[in-house]
Amino acid sequence: MASVTELVNRYYTTVDAGDADATTALFASDASYDRPGYPTMIGTQITDFYHGERVIETGAHSVQEVIVDNDRAASRGVFNGRLKDGTETSVGFADFFLFDAEGLIAERTTYFYQPAV
Repeated sequence: MASVTELVNRYYTTVDAGDADATTALFASDASYDRPGYPTMIGTQITDFYHGERVIETGAHSVQEVIVDNDRAASRGVFNGRLKDGTETSVGFADFFLFDAEGLIAERTTYFYQPAV
């Protein structure tokens, strides 16, 4: 199995390439994904998200840090891209991953750095 850092970087590589099939293949079939603005996605809901519900048209994650603890990782960085409505965006993010024994994402949680409270 690849290192947890490699697994995290593989996620950002596939999602930034716009390869929804490759991205969803990184998730376990019963994985969960929590992301602001969406109810918790589980299993095929994650596939549906990457194949159409995701508001991002194109862009790239600039990962500044990945911290690993056994089968868990935390990453942070900046995403720059264009939304499907044509809006350009630049937003800080933090992601938390849990990987299963096969190296698939079992849980993912995303946070965005923007004014909320």
